[in-house]
Amino acid sequence: MPTRVSLSRIASLLIACLVCSAAWAQTIDTALLERPWPKQRVHDYKVGKYPVRWRQRASKTDGILAGATFTAPSTLETTWNLATDYHDLGKMTPGVSSVQFLEDSPTRKVVQVDVKVLWKKLRLRFEIEQDAPHAVRFQLIHDAIGRYRGVCLLQPAGSGTRVDVATCFQPVVRVPSGLVLLTERMVILPGIRDFLKTCEHAAGATATHGPGST
Repeated sequence: MPTRVSLSRIASLLIACLVCSAAWAQTIDTALLERPWPKQRVHDYKVGKYPVRWRQRASKTDGILAGATFTAPSTLETTWNLATDYHDLGKMTPGVSSVQFLEDSPTRKVVQVDVKVLWKKLRLRFEIEQDAPHAVRFQLIHDAIGRYRGVCLLQPAGSGTRVDVATCFQPVVRVPSGLVLLTERMVILPGIRDFLKTCEHAAGATATHGPGST
C-alpha cells in the first residue's frame, strides 16, 4: 500500500529545513500566493505519469515564492480527506518524535511538532486554517527567522481534482534564494509523487468496492 503523505506533511518537512523554532499567528493571509506572480519562472515536470507545473519567484519585497499545480486522480472529497489527514504525521515523517494538537477543530488547527534534523532538535508550531473542501492555509512566524506561509487550493477537474500548492518564505536575514527554491523543489516534488500514489490507491478502492462498502 502506498505511503500516505498529505500536502500539509510536505510543508512540514520543508519547515524543518528552514526554521529552528516557530510560533503561530492569529491570521493567515495568502492573497499574494493566490494571484499570478509577475516575472515568475515556470518549469514542467513529469512526476511518475503525471504532469506537474512548477513555478517560482524570488523578490526582495514579496519573498521567496514556490508553487506546483497538478491533477489528482481522485474526487474532490477524497483528495480533501487525504490532504487534511495529519494524525499519522509522526509515523510517516522521518525525524518526528512527537506531534501534539494544541487546537483541533474542523476549521482551525494548531500543531506542535518535535523533530530532529541532523544534530538539532526542533520544536515547530504551525497554524492551519481549513475551508472545506477547497482551501488549506498554514503559517509559521518567528521574530529571528521570518515568516513562512502556504496555501493548498482544490477544485474539481473532470473525474479528478486540480491541486494548486504555493508557499512563501520571507526571511529576516538574507539567505540564498536559489538554495531555498532548490530545497523546496526537492521536498515538494517527491511529496507530490507519494500523494498521487495515495490518491490512485484511494480512487481504485472506491471504484472496486463502491463508496459505501466496508
